[in-house]
Amino acid sequence: MNKFNAPTNPPLLQQLGERLRLLRKQRGISQEDFAALVGFSRSYYTEIETGKRNISLLNLQRIANALNMSLAELVQWQPASTTSPRALEPHGFIHPPASDATYITPSLLTAGVHHAYAVLDTMDTALVSQNAERLAEIVELNNLASILGNLLSTGLAQASDGMFIKNSPHKYPDLLAQTLTAVDIEIKTALEKNRPKGHLAKAGYYLIFRYVLCDANGVYQVGQRGNRIYVWEIRFGQLDESHFSVSNTPGDSGKTAVLNPAGMNALKIVYCDLSRCPYTPNSRTYKELQRLFPES
Repeated sequence: MNKFNAPTNPPLLQQLGERLRLLRKQRGISQEDFAALVGFSRSYYTEIETGKRNISLLNLQRIANALNMSLAELVQWQPASTTSPRALEPHGFIHPPASDATYITPSLLTAGVHHAYAVLDTMDTALVSQNAERLAEIVELNNLASILGNLLSTGLAQASDGMFIKNSPHKYPDLLAQTLTAVDIEIKTALEKNRPKGHLAKAGYYLIFRYVLCDANGVYQVGQRGNRIYVWEIRFGQLDESHFSVSNTPGDSGKTAVLNPAGMNALKIVYCDLSRCPYTPNSRTYKELQRLFPES
């Protein structure tokens, strides 16, 4: 192979393909129907979305027309870095720390979330290489939240320098304290504005991670769901059984305990990424969150 030949599947084409796939799915159009709409064969368009086809400018304009976008709008995105992994935003941590637990540090939370992101990215890379969709697109949202919770528990335990060990699967709590200064902690996750839920209301200490689904470049728009998980809020605190609303809905596997508004308020916010907040900037909740950062 000539050393000046371009790679057959460069990152920029992969990122363009991810953007096209996300825009198509946001409009609820199948890949086959969209290819027909643009006038491409299914195989040709599949190669575009998987980053294997160096598409011409004229064909890119045809795609933009089909998406009811200008060509400038279609290509106006910041390509994702191939060297900088996702991480919590340093400016998102509340100062002074809102948590009474001094060991719930930015470095611990960052390491735990980084572990979850790294595993998710590895899985997505393997799926995309097989022309499959990303994990967030092929599993139910409840299952996605469970996967994220398990990855966070593992990452936090590994980063805790022996302060915690991960409990056995499906056992409460997720993190078992190994020092006298720490406490057992249950990990819960929830999508967007949702409140976490479980099968039983149990008193104890909780770390709550709420997340959104951004596009391939980490951009989030309220009301739209992409295919990459980004944590937008973390809360920590102690809860009792009164902080849960318990129901026994037919068809559920036993009771369902959902954290109620009083429970959410009992937890202190330790991290918030306003750039990916699912509340609109003119909402009361967004403005309350904004007050956590008086310098902004």
